[in-house]
Amino acid sequence: MSGICGWVNWDGAPVLSDDMSQMIRPVAYRGPDGISTWFGDRTAFAHLALHVTPESRHEAQPLEDKESGLVLVADARIDNREEVIAQLRGTRESLKVRPTDAELILAGYRAWGIDCPVHLVGDFAFAIWDLRQRRLFLARDPMAMRTLHFRAEPHRFLFATEARQIAAASGVPRELFLPAVGTYLAGGHGSPEWTFYTGVKRFLPGHALLVEASGMRQWRFWSPDPEVRIRYRDENDYADHFAELMKHSVQARLRSFRPAGLLLSGGVDSGTIAATAGWLMANGRLQAQSGLRAYSFAWHELSECDERHISGPLAQHCGLSISEVPADDAWPLKPGSETLVDPESPFLHGHYVLLERACEQAREEGIGLMLSGDRGDLVGGMNLYDWPSLLWSGRWVSLFREMHTISRWQNRSLWRLARGETVRTLREAAPFHRRTWGSLPPFRRSATSTGQHRWPAWLSHELIEYARDAQESAWVEPVPPFPSSAARERYRFVFTPLHMQGIESSERMHARQHQAFADPWSDRRIVEFACQLPQRVLNRVEEPKRLVRRALKNLVPTHFTANMQKIVPTPLFDRGLRDNGQALALSLIQDSQAARRGFLDQTRLHDSYQALCQRRPASVAEIWRALSFELWLRQGPG
Repeated sequence: MSGICGWVNWDGAPVLSDDMSQMIRPVAYRGPDGISTWFGDRTAFAHLALHVTPESRHEAQPLEDKESGLVLVADARIDNREEVIAQLRGTRESLKVRPTDAELILAGYRAWGIDCPVHLVGDFAFAIWDLRQRRLFLARDPMAMRTLHFRAEPHRFLFATEARQIAAASGVPRELFLPAVGTYLAGGHGSPEWTFYTGVKRFLPGHALLVEASGMRQWRFWSPDPEVRIRYRDENDYADHFAELMKHSVQARLRSFRPAGLLLSGGVDSGTIAATAGWLMANGRLQAQSGLRAYSFAWHELSECDERHISGPLAQHCGLSISEVPADDAWPLKPGSETLVDPESPFLHGHYVLLERACEQAREEGIGLMLSGDRGDLVGGMNLYDWPSLLWSGRWVSLFREMHTISRWQNRSLWRLARGETVRTLREAAPFHRRTWGSLPPFRRSATSTGQHRWPAWLSHELIEYARDAQESAWVEPVPPFPSSAARERYRFVFTPLHMQGIESSERMHARQHQAFADPWSDRRIVEFACQLPQRVLNRVEEPKRLVRRALKNLVPTHFTANMQKIVPTPLFDRGLRDNGQALALSLIQDSQAARRGFLDQTRLHDSYQALCQRRPASVAEIWRALSFELWLRQGPG
């Protein structure tokens, strides 16, 4: 993806070329199609270009409109272009026949001012400087598919795609933010605004920010309407509705002049993207581009991880070319894999070597855009079931089957399960939950609501205190008061901090390979749909991803949907962490920079790792966080 950054001096001092170079240098890989800067009397913007859409080839950013005195820099793909163009033509705005996405955003700001993000659907992060009013406006897409960070000081304001760009700016103390460090190592998340750099904040998704010398104001510009409900008499209508939404989403993300790829597993999520893309190509719904190539992992030694018996025939049926990525030796902690660590954050996917290999192979084959189904489980699956809906709709047999299955999974009697669900349903139906969401302030997570947390034995007392304080006082965004508890839980899952970290990490991984990253499941219209229909239609205990599988029946033969099953390559992770990667793991522990900084007890961490290798009780997640943090520290973040 592209990269952006900017600098505003409120005291009127000029921004120097060296100042911007410091912010550009850490992420120069984001500008394979060129790096451009703009300098005003007290402001400077930079754009690092990766052109993907046909219109972006004609973009010149930073984009200055001298008539209105506005300057824009954006990393964006606008998906509802025709709708926005039609709305703008209803105003006094004049547009080119085929405007770029940057031109659309700037025209939207001229027409609607700070309300312009409300009209935009897509993946975006942008900033607009108003020379006349001397104010800065920023916005980030609701699904967090584009990253944005900022630092506010009394005399200046800095923003950038990555936090380390701001940390590299002159005058910014390059210090680790210890509450974020402690919370990460303890397995928590802290505030969604936190980064690992002191004084650098993450811009909240779905929010806008207006900054002036006198101060700044931030607000949420998007949220799903909890009062909207989608109801059909025939369940096939739900499937048709979802299929149309997914067609629009895939089509929008394949608006590319560069060849596109898809990480295709044997599961429903990426399989839905493949089936939808195949239908679009067969029906002439895609703009001219070089097709879609699927990337599937090839296993020989770890044959239990192989999914090619599902992904191969599906790709062939959908008319997709396919490349196989050798997978058996792509285990984590492989010697030399230290260079693959994300310099922005210690968050590290357990299969980072495998994913990086797929991206590298795709780049060698000319792929400039990669699709993935990262949010598919959260949007269309998960163990979320709306029992009150089954009860009130008279589906008592289905209700009994689901409760009986869950009681076996949880080893609870049907009576205890039914009593607990009844109490929870009555509590959630209280008047508090029917209050208008927009009037609810953020609330603090209380110590009693978090329960007793088990702290890693090797974590320092100082960081435990930071983590405990963060756990008890972190601000949590309120969830819209959807009528069903299942819809509320689904919303929480879609925006869970852990998955948001994963999305941001994937974006950076692809950007380092000069690839744009897109997830059709992360279309806000699909998320809204999933929260507005009856949850019993979306998912059931005995029919996982029920609605999605029903929708696929109109795109591919039934035997494909029956066979789709995601296989998580856990044996590969175990091979790296416990066996083949021991040498690197021990070197990280025995020569620990984290220990030298007083963050952890080296001996206790070594004992925990040895217990893990010997198949004795030990927390895999705790040890992996410690190792990933050590790998990150050696990148020199602070």
